[in-house]
Amino acid sequence: MSAHQRVALVTGAGRGIGATVGARLLGSGFEVHFTDADEGRATAHVATLREYPGSAFAWRMDVTSDTDVGSVVVAVGTRHGRIDVLVNNAGIINQCPTQDIPTSDWNELIDVHLGGTFRCSRAAFPFLSAAGRSAIVNVSSIAGRMGMPIRASYCAAKAAIEGFTRSLAAEWAEFGIRVNAVAPGYVRTDLIQKDLANGLVSEHELATRISMKRLADPSEIAESMFFLATEASSYITGQVLHVDGGLSIDFNPGNIRRIAQ
Repeated sequence: MSAHQRVALVTGAGRGIGATVGARLLGSGFEVHFTDADEGRATAHVATLREYPGSAFAWRMDVTSDTDVGSVVVAVGTRHGRIDVLVNNAGIINQCPTQDIPTSDWNELIDVHLGGTFRCSRAAFPFLSAAGRSAIVNVSSIAGRMGMPIRASYCAAKAAIEGFTRSLAAEWAEFGIRVNAVAPGYVRTDLIQKDLANGLVSEHELATRISMKRLADPSEIAESMFFLATEASSYITGQVLHVDGGLSIDFNPGNIRRIAQ
């Protein structure tokens, strides 16, 4: 690592959006630490990044464990004396009618999304503040603002992450730490592919509701996260950037072409 190379830590980075944003940061010259609860998944992804020797590292980290989070964050931060970017991406999903959600499932999802975002931010604070100008990028969702049936715990967690983002941005600005979030819509990841395959999500129905008439590619979300992680957004903090193809703003009730003609 050169003296000028910046350091990023990404959670839930073994696949999907986390893996993609980690690779985007690598490509711009960052040293990136890919963490995942599944160490094999993180290691396998890092093995595909051979064009960045000595700059990509895989770690096992369960974001619900104070011990795991503390040991990994301290190991990375102590090695370099700082962390420049923290991406809190780790998450899970459970889909269940609210009246049937087991308390254990509710608590698990809240603890991964919200608890993980809190734990990682808290552990990284001394290293983010040591960097002088650093950034946290949290991951919300359109579910943080919109009601989604059978996803009550997910919606609750994402709404809470948005509140946490604003609070932390106001509190940590004096330490040179910017805190923002992205709120993706439907993204073509492994998880959504499963929902499409089992019929829980209809791509045709989504296409009628998304202004841009398509799902996002993970790289499109990663690019927005990269923007918030870097000096390109140096005067932005406490914001939630919706990256959803217009899904959250389009209230088109039907065919407007007749009037437009």
